[in-house]
Amino acid sequence: MTDHGGADADATSRAPADGPGPDDEERLARTVGDAGVVRTAFDQVPLILAVYAGPEHTVVATNAAMRSFFGREELIGAPIRSALPELAGQHVFELLDEVYATGRSRVAREWRLQVDLGGTGELQEVWLDFHLAPTRAVDGRVSGVATYAYDVTESVRARQAAQQQAADAERRARDARDVVTALQEALLPTDLPVLPGARIAARYLVADRDQVAGGDWFDAIPLPSGGVALVVGDVVGHGVAASAAMGQLRAVLSDALVTGAGPARALARADAFAARSPRLRATTVGLVVLDPDTGDLAYACCGQPPPVVVAPDGSTRFLADLGGEPLGTGVPGTAPALSRDTLAPGELVLLYSDGLVERPHRSIADGMAELAKVAADAATGQAPLGAGAGPAERVCQLTVELLTRTGYDDDVTTLAAHRLPEPVPPLHAETTTDRGGIRGLRRTVDTWLDELDPADDDRDAVELAVWEAIANAVDHAYPPGLPGPVRVDAALLPDGVLECRVTDEGSWRDPDPGATHRGRGLLMAQQLTDSLHVLRGAGPAGAGTVVTLRHRLHRPAMLGSGVGRDAAPAARPPFAVDVASGDGVPGDGVLVGEAPGGGDGGPASRDVRLRVSGPVDVTSVEALARQLAAASRGGVLPLTVDLSEVTLLASAGVQVLHRVRDQLAGHGHALTLVAPPGSAARAVLDLVHLPATG
Repeated sequence: MTDHGGADADATSRAPADGPGPDDEERLARTVGDAGVVRTAFDQVPLILAVYAGPEHTVVATNAAMRSFFGREELIGAPIRSALPELAGQHVFELLDEVYATGRSRVAREWRLQVDLGGTGELQEVWLDFHLAPTRAVDGRVSGVATYAYDVTESVRARQAAQQQAADAERRARDARDVVTALQEALLPTDLPVLPGARIAARYLVADRDQVAGGDWFDAIPLPSGGVALVVGDVVGHGVAASAAMGQLRAVLSDALVTGAGPARALARADAFAARSPRLRATTVGLVVLDPDTGDLAYACCGQPPPVVVAPDGSTRFLADLGGEPLGTGVPGTAPALSRDTLAPGELVLLYSDGLVERPHRSIADGMAELAKVAADAATGQAPLGAGAGPAERVCQLTVELLTRTGYDDDVTTLAAHRLPEPVPPLHAETTTDRGGIRGLRRTVDTWLDELDPADDDRDAVELAVWEAIANAVDHAYPPGLPGPVRVDAALLPDGVLECRVTDEGSWRDPDPGATHRGRGLLMAQQLTDSLHVLRGAGPAGAGTVVTLRHRLHRPAMLGSGVGRDAAPAARPPFAVDVASGDGVPGDGVLVGEAPGGGDGGPASRDVRLRVSGPVDVTSVEALARQLAAASRGGVLPLTVDLSEVTLLASAGVQVLHRVRDQLAGHGHALTLVAPPGSAARAVLDLVHLPATG
């Protein structure tokens, strides 16, 4: 159908200004067909067809499928940018510009768009396969662009659903993971540091050509000086050998930076190491060292394209490229040169591999200009595509997604650092150990952790440690019924380590020796965090206890074809307990004193299943105990407790589960706990040796 559009445009270009003459009409009738028949057939073709004229891409022909898809009946005569304004920022207009300017056709597969289907005013996500071809005048010049497209949304969504199922199965059976993914995870960082003054994000794709792990790598390394080193490199070649060589060089450079060698000496070591290894010679490396406090940048481009800086207003600039040579190729005894720049508050610096900007039939300069435009749109939120909420995540995800849609022949790596306008401030919260005060303290700590947005397992570990320390203040620091003060002071240090102190002014009582399931809380917290120390008698007259914990925070990188997670943390549910039948159908709640399926107290027809969500700690554990006792009728009915949606399982909750398990065992029944691997509850259950399924 694209050829027909080109033929019509060509024939029209030959006609005089007042329309085709009789000879033209006869020729078109002989070669193309009757005008009425052709127009009717064009309008009824089930593909989405359109023809645009001139550099403004004025709509000159559409069919019914095109008009119906976009919900616009009168598109003729309007430039595409005004006819379909919602396509701005989605790299469609730029692709039309390219075809018109170069005269070369472009084909796109599964192009993700957000469009106003039916003209309702609401954007909906769709995927299209489409072809763009130039139309030409009699003298051969490009006169416009003809397009046809297929709506492949249903097939893409079906495949995504299948991929999600496969991903879930992969998490349950990691031993069966794909070889390429396993190699990536072994040799590349799967997480990035969480820093108070900068937000770091990364994306890595294996070469589309052969789908074997290659020599690209990235690193984000907190430095002893308080800065962060950003590295993107590329070892020549693909396959296991290139990946192994990459791992060696990455280790050398990382070790030099971590031990305080400084960027110049670290690069010199890496250069000397590469010169001694044939597999590493000509490795390209881009290094940026950022001080988030001052914005100072020290950087070097050893054969890598220069990093791009994106300002909050969307303006971009490339760091000056001094033309540094790849590692191991310079004059012996010389070291790569460093340059200096400054990153202003709110600005973002993006490092990338050349696989992102290299395209067939296009120069590197064109690719870099396209990268700058896409990065600016992503950073400022102009691209209306679902992506991370933070500029760093959006830039890394959308530059890779948009610029590789038409294929890529090499590994693709992006690494971005967004200097925050204001560093995340320390937390200081003080309250009393009554229930109202503790609930308010939870909200304050949760809000602060939301701002840091660490990986789920890091957040789970920190939350558990903080609340175990608070629980000890509630249970042991003050006499029963007499609440006292408790204070939480927390800060994210420049190297990405969270340091938190929980302080009370009481005197901890010795634990009750008869409480066989108590005393595990701080031990669990110590096992899940990097370090935890208890200092008693820290206040006046030997009173007061300080619990200090430290834990390095991370955030996941985006590896492979996954899109990672949004920067915005997911909503954390409140505490709740729901009752469901044995087949998982929700019920109306726990009925105290009545056996499900047996109102007379007789045997139940189905096992009782409870679904617990939200935090289980000192503020909610009594409610949980009541619900479990009512559901099991004090231990005489078998019980299944689903903890999949529990966000925190403190030692107080573990004590209740132990107690219920013992009660059920006394009546010959079992307590079945459901918590999938990787969940917050499962990590705690494994520590205390309570078996769980899922």
